Amino acid sequence: MSDKPRIGITVHPRRGLEYFGPYRRAVVAAGAEPVDLVPGTKKLPELDGLLLPGGWDVDPSFYGERRDENLGETDPDLDETELSLFRQARERGLPVLGICRGQQVINVAMGGSLVQHLEDHDARAIGRTHLAHTIEVDPSSELGRAAGEHRIRVNSLHHQAVKTLAPGLLQTAKGDDGTVEGVESDDGLIVAVQCHPEELTTDLPWARALFERFVARAKGRHSKSSP
Repeated sequence: MSDKPRIGITVHPRRGLEYFGPYRRAVVAAGAEPVDLVPGTKKLPELDGLLLPGGWDVDPSFYGERRDENLGETDPDLDETELSLFRQARERGLPVLGICRGQQVINVAMGGSLVQHLEDHDARAIGRTHLAHTIEVDPSSELGRAAGEHRIRVNSLHHQAVKTLAPGLLQTAKGDDGTVEGVESDDGLIVAVQCHPEELTTDLPWARALFERFVARAKGRHSKSSP
């Protein structure tokens, strides 16, 4: 049996599996084994952590709103899969890392809602590693500990964000315009960010540290569950 913790990553073949390459590489570099979870997966396999990556918009029907005209592509099957797997991870007490869409899925799963369209936040045309703006980080949060400072530059590849923060979540970072840029759960098992640290791990120590600390939490659970 491998001594590496197993991290589930929700992927979508229709998106192209290479899209998820940076997530896999970041997980491997941090010392864990990535496990692909495709849409339609009903039961969470034996894992030590769950990573919910970026991707398409979350269908607003899952948080009780009508579609905005600026809403992008959605995939209700993917939404249902991720919402279900996240809830199973919570029941098992697994560490969860949410990135961009992943933060949004977590918020919806726990009873929050989303801003369906934000202007001037999607800077992917400039490049996925472009540091588009600065965010203010709670130094006592998991992101703050990874960063070691209270203001960091981040990439920005999204047009949706948290609107109503779900019960059980704490805001840990915000943009200058008030956008929720980071959340974590009050039990410390959920950490999520609006930016894309998987694209920055080779250049920025805080991005590497965020994955390393996530894998360390998963490894702690792995050690407890091993015979």
